[in-house]
Parts: sequence; structure tokens; C-alpha cells
Amino acid sequence: ETMTVIRSIFGGLAALAIGTMACAEELKLAHFSSTKYHLHVEMFVPLAEKLAEATGGATTIRVYPGGELGPGPVKQYDRVIDGVADIAYALPGYTASQFKKTLLVEVPGIVKPGVNKTEAIWNNIDMLDQEFRRVVLLGLWTAGDAMLLMHEKKIEALSDLAGLKIRVPSKNTGRLVEAWGATAVSMPITQVYQSLDTGVVDGVLVDASVLTSFKLGEVTKYITAGMNATNSVFMLVMNRDSWEALGADTQAKLTDLTGAEMSEGGRVTMTSASERALKKWVAEGGEVHTLSAEAAAEFNAASDSLAAEVIAELDAEGIDASAWAAALRQ
Repeated sequence: ETMTVIRSIFGGLAALAIGTMACAEELKLAHFSSTKYHLHVEMFVPLAEKLAEATGGATTIRVYPGGELGPGPVKQYDRVIDGVADIAYALPGYTASQFKKTLLVEVPGIVKPGVNKTEAIWNNIDMLDQEFRRVVLLGLWTAGDAMLLMHEKKIEALSDLAGLKIRVPSKNTGRLVEAWGATAVSMPITQVYQSLDTGVVDGVLVDASVLTSFKLGEVTKYITAGMNATNSVFMLVMNRDSWEALGADTQAKLTDLTGAEMSEGGRVTMTSASERALKKWVAEGGEVHTLSAEAAAEFNAASDSLAAEVIAELDAEGIDASAWAAALRQ
């Protein structure tokens, strides 16, 4: 009888353990960068650790770096939609037609210089519900100010860009570069090193963090800054079915760990990475040219005209860009 009781106890414990294991949920988070990437270290891994702690290990996140769930950044959003990944780090600019309103924030002149664009977005985040209806938005933030990273040619005036090919991350930045008189070339950041090195493109409009994170400092001779900046937009999104499977308690915990606060952390991380990378590149002999007031005014006049054009076009499509721009400017 004693043996029966012991077996019953151990059988119950085993059943409890199996039940706990069955209830445990591992979420797959995909990104396209290395494990040394600043957001891997400062956002993705800490998020996984915090969620495991908050749920007592019942829900965990496994981070898949370096395109392990599929190569390259362009298809990241689709991987979440298709359920290949539960969570993915992506750029709205790679699927620009689906995020026209969101990406308005990229255009110089939409938000006043010096304003925290990430904060402005989250102060009005409900206005983006329609664009993010297919996913659950966990994070949305902007990078540091974009600069012109040039392989060989020093840009000191707008006219210097004539005939040059400049890589851009999105449609809006492409239109900006075209307004400046250059030819815009769209490609994922993972292809830029080789394209600069072989002369496929002459330069790239991007924040300085890539000097280190994608080693573009090795193929960049000059950097030009001083014009009103564009800022690339980044997002962390989740598959809706994966979200619904979590249950209300875990959803609440994940919500607490993400959103505006995590997004501001992403902005700070990327801005700090840009500052560190630029300082290191200059220390190694790189040259930064800051435009004169007169030269900067030429760039800014072109970008101001573009802002008005994009708002009018989106309004005509029924996107109500005027209201979004006005909200961002408050």
C-alpha cells in the first residue's frame, strides 16, 4: 500500500512536470544581424530574459540572429505574417507600400529638427492602427540622423551629387536623394559593403552606426552632414496568431516589456551606436564634412518641397497624411 502511495505521488509529480512542459511556450524572434549587433545585445536578448523572468519560464523567446530563419532583411515582415517567426525585427521601408503613413516620419521637414521622432510617434501611435492591423506592434523607433557616406567623392554642395548613385533604404529617402539630383538605388544594408567597394553605388544615405555594425567604415572615405536629416524607421512586430495563443496574462506581461519605453530604448541604443561608430571612424582617419549654412540651405529647400509633395499625394490616396504630420509636429 505504501509503494502504491509513493507511485501515486511520483506519478502525480511526473504528470505535473509534463503538463508544465506542455504549457511552456517558446517564441521565435528573427533578425538579420550578428550576435554582436547593438540591438541584439541591448534589446532582443534582454527582452527574452525579462519575459522568461516575468512568466517564471512559462514563456520564453529564442533569438535567431543572422538570418537563421531566412536570409536578408527584406522578407522579415513576411516571415512574421507567414508564421515562420513569431517576432521579427524589420524596417517598414522594405515594404514601403504597406507603411506609407508610418514612413512619412522619415521625410525631413515633417518633424521639426531636434524633436524626438520616436516619442512623437508613440504620442500618436493609435493613428497607425490601420497600417499595423496584420501584426501586433511591439516596437517602433527611429535611428540616428542619416548622413552621406561616400566611397570616394567628397560632397560639399548639392551640385556635387549630380550623376552619382546613392543607396537608400526606402521609397521616401529615394525621392529625397532624387530631389538632391542624385540617382537613388534601393538595396538591403547587407549588400551595401560590396556595392560601395565595387562602385555599384557611390555613397549611401544612412546613420553612422553602420560604419561599425556593417563595416562600412572600411569602404567610406568621406562623410557629409549638416543638412536636415532623415531618420530610418525600425520595428519589432509579432504574428497575431502567436499573440492570441499566449493568453491574457502573458500578453499583459509582454505589453509591459515592449511599446513606447522599449522603443525609446531602441532609439537611444541606435543613436549611441552611431555616435560611437563615427568617433571611432574619425579617430582612424575618416573625414567628416559639415555643410556650410549656404550649402545646407540648398539641401533643405529640396527636402522641404518633397515633404509638401508627399503629404499631398498621401492625402489624395485617402491616407490623411496632413493629420498625421500635424500630430507629429505638436
